Amino acid sequence: MEVPMKKLISTLFVSFITLVGNSYATACDELKAVNVQFAKGKSSSNYKGQITGTQYYSYHFIAKKGQKLKVKIDGGNVDAYLFNDRLKDSVYMSKYSPELDTDGAYTLPYSGEYELRVLQPRSQARLGKTPKYNLQISIK
Repeated sequence: MEVPMKKLISTLFVSFITLVGNSYATACDELKAVNVQFAKGKSSSNYKGQITGTQYYSYHFIAKKGQKLKVKIDGGNVDAYLFNDRLKDSVYMSKYSPELDTDGAYTLPYSGEYELRVLQPRSQARLGKTPKYNLQISIK
């Protein structure tokens, strides 16, 4: 009876270490949140950042239904995705996204808070890349 108990304890210990390790890895994927603010009379704002590993920057803003959002990113290999609680899925904000109009803008379908996440592709994160970027967010 002792042998199965030792196996059980060993299995539980390995499971616990795996769980703790996964929780630690998730906690290290640090979220950096920024509240987007526009200067008086301006409809755009600029930000700089650098992504490390699987980190991402989260830019929060409030907009009205029907407004046009334009995102411009220069610099390293980074992507931008738009989120809103009422959207079925995120919106890829690359200049090649089919969601954007011919001017490169996305028409916001709801009034309320939006989140724009800037991150690097997972393959680049695994290689230890740390791209710097310049971001311009415009809402008209």
